[in-house]
Amino acid sequence: MEKVVLDAASREGKAEGRKMKKDGKIPAVVYGKETKSMPIEIKIRDIEKTVKHLSEGTLLITLKLTGKGMNEEKIVVIQEVQRDPKTDEIIHADFKQISEKEKSIFKVPVFSTGLSEGVKIGGVLEFITREIQVRCLPKDLPQKFEMDVTSLMIGNDFTVEDIKVPEGVEIMTGKDKVVFTVVSHKIEEEPKPGEAGAVEATAETAQPELIKKERATEEGAEGEAAAPAKGAAPAKEEKKEKKK
Repeated sequence: MEKVVLDAASREGKAEGRKMKKDGKIPAVVYGKETKSMPIEIKIRDIEKTVKHLSEGTLLITLKLTGKGMNEEKIVVIQEVQRDPKTDEIIHADFKQISEKEKSIFKVPVFSTGLSEGVKIGGVLEFITREIQVRCLPKDLPQKFEMDVTSLMIGNDFTVEDIKVPEGVEIMTGKDKVVFTVVSHKIEEEPKPGEAGAVEATAETAQPELIKKERATEEGAEGEAAAPAKGAAPAKEEKKEKKK
């Protein structure tokens, strides 16, 4: 596990944000089982550089505390970082002190390696669980977990249970939780003119018009059958002519 050294100085009470920012610093706090909550200040450039390292995995930080007769080191992890919603700059940080002699719970990120066989034939690799919780001593803490997804076909997945963990590390996240899965996304397109779907749709759309035409035809046929042929004499008159 790579360790990063971060310099910090103790401070009293609430610091004036504008003055600290002008000096290139931000307020922070460190706390833990062996450390009472302590307000500190750190350089903006140092915390920004440290946070960037988090994209590569979990970090154990050696926090060097100085100021007001203090000169000590604490092993910590970044518990929370607050950013300005407008500028996205870090404006505050929380550090949790870790005992090197006791097991603690950590969050460890998961990364994929390789190209899935399912992706090669058109599937999509979905990243469901990006980090898992583990319990271990700081010396046993893995920086990250890597899973080779090469064998994953469409419809297959890897769960937390498939992650290989080193000795001394206990997984706290549910073993059945899916980490990676390969799915097939099929976009249903509207049928084009001339296709079977389009013919059915056209038939359904045209059905009311057909019904109207059929009714009109039937009514016309009935009318023609009921009406006497043009120029034909009534049946009674034909009988009279025969008697004569």
